[in-house]
Amino acid sequence: MNSRMLAVLRALVGPMLALAVLALAPAAHAGSLEVLLRDGSTWRGELNDTVEARFVESGVELTIVGRLVKAERLYVQIDGEIGGNKVNKTIFHADLRSLRSTDGSAPTGTATAPGGTSSKPASGTAGPGAGTAAPGGDVGSGPPQKGKDGYLVSPKKGVFVLPLEGTVGIGLRHEEIEAIAAEADKYGPGQIIVLIVDSPGGLVIEGDKIHDSFKKLKDRHRFVAWIKEAISGAAFTALHCDEIYFQSVGTLGAITMFSGQDAIKGRELDAWLDKCSQVAEMGGRNPIPVRAMIHAPLLASYDKDPVTGKVTWYDTMQGATVLSNEKDNLVFNASTALDCHFSDGTADTTEELAKLLQLPEWYEISDYGRKLHADWQRTVKQCKEEVPLIAQRLQFKGSGSGDTEEVLGTRINLLKQLIQWWQRAPNVMRYELGVPEKDALERQIANLQRQLAMARRARQNAGN
Repeated sequence: MNSRMLAVLRALVGPMLALAVLALAPAAHAGSLEVLLRDGSTWRGELNDTVEARFVESGVELTIVGRLVKAERLYVQIDGEIGGNKVNKTIFHADLRSLRSTDGSAPTGTATAPGGTSSKPASGTAGPGAGTAAPGGDVGSGPPQKGKDGYLVSPKKGVFVLPLEGTVGIGLRHEEIEAIAAEADKYGPGQIIVLIVDSPGGLVIEGDKIHDSFKKLKDRHRFVAWIKEAISGAAFTALHCDEIYFQSVGTLGAITMFSGQDAIKGRELDAWLDKCSQVAEMGGRNPIPVRAMIHAPLLASYDKDPVTGKVTWYDTMQGATVLSNEKDNLVFNASTALDCHFSDGTADTTEELAKLLQLPEWYEISDYGRKLHADWQRTVKQCKEEVPLIAQRLQFKGSGSGDTEEVLGTRINLLKQLIQWWQRAPNVMRYELGVPEKDALERQIANLQRQLAMARRARQNAGN
């Protein structure tokens, strides 16, 4: 978001300026409605129709049955029940998987398939390409069966896959790691979870959450990192895994922590070195090269027995192979990581990785992790696109076409949209877009609501 828009948003949480006429979002409050679904089909119906909606929230698919009370450009609002609990739920279109009418026994709403032909109500199947396996991969299909132990049984020995892309804390989060582990739990302990890491690093605070997640999860499943790029916080994430495999172009390292613009020093640095050393040991790795990734003056070298291949590490330059000098933080590439056994192998395809994992073939037990990743990346993208548009509308100052109540109501609606984005993507709002905090927006809404009540009373008194 540009600085001008950000300044406008921040100004909104201060004293109110002169009221401006704001453009209203196109909304459907009466008559026939259309809602475009992710698979390209369109639901058609009317407000107050009884509907069943399937949607994703925090990586979990939920179903709500109730009355459709609002349909906006970005979301629908349903007054109904989820798991027996009465709720008034706002569902963004990006999270909506299916929507069908359920008035009585015969649906009144219809879903039109892509291309315009009428079909059954939309099933919510993900669109083409969503969550598909990597080239050459195979993904399980059909309903899984339960074994005698109560766990689901996969027809083949396979893996769960979760791509981890983008800035740590924005695109790469602990929530998705915990969600894929919960999915694997359904099949019993000891499942293989492959994390495909492609990230330049990011937020320190998210690294702490990722660390806490792995401490809970590592005793349940076998975590594998497959590295394309893992720098800084992404390297910290990968180090938690039981096994690390590189792609030929893969890089991992440079785990420098910054305070503002400067690298941390003193006690902060000592604490970070200790923590990363513990993480290295959690993954069964020597901490010496990991410490050299953090602070350039720290050294890393090794000797390798030509017969047994055993590696002996030194925190000096006495080893035959020197990896890190006093000037640069250590960053592994595929070949250097493999030679010193820091990595467990190099693979550029899923078939190659399957062999290294000692699997007969590459088989993905479900595409849950890929869909989870795609859904979150879509949410991040939509947040970055929609929030600046909301800021533009808050910034707009028209004249002459709206009264005080309309202007106040529109401001309240726009600020509520920002709060909804805070609920969906808080780190994007805080760190990427710099939007005022949720509580500040809520205070502004309360202030505007008081002004709206006063304006309504003044109008009523004037009419008496």
